[in-house]
Amino acid sequence: MATITVVPGARQTLTTSALNSLASATYVSAGIVNVSAIDPLDVVVEIEATPGTVAGNKQLAVFARVSMDGTNYTTGPTSGTTTTNEPNLRFIGVLPLNTNSTQQRNALSVMSALGYVPPYIEIVVKNDSGAVLAASGHGVYWTAYTGNSA
Repeated sequence: MATITVVPGARQTLTTSALNSLASATYVSAGIVNVSAIDPLDVVVEIEATPGTVAGNKQLAVFARVSMDGTNYTTGPTSGTTTTNEPNLRFIGVLPLNTNSTQQRNALSVMSALGYVPPYIEIVVKNDSGAVLAASGHGVYWTAYTGNSA
């Protein structure tokens, strides 16, 4: 019987500026993860952010818009504050922002959230912290996890 091992790839940067000064209740696209050539077992999205003086939900909500061909993505907001189509986004998880003006970090599994790993994933972040994010000190990264059989 073959032994399967999970191998993490290199950490890739999606953006370090998309979240800069992001207003509360506002969406932003952090970029597109293209794993169509490697067919990974999972993709882990790492998000780091520095909030202002938080109130309300004190979090960033992280969503995905998915595509099978890299052109046609599922619907949902990628900018602005209109929440009408938010239910169309695929929820990945949250980054709790419980401490004012302190960088927070979380890693979120696409496989755990969606049940599969699509070949193209647009990461969408909603500032649900009740405050404008800091002018800098943010980042969105991803790592693909593939499998080896021995």
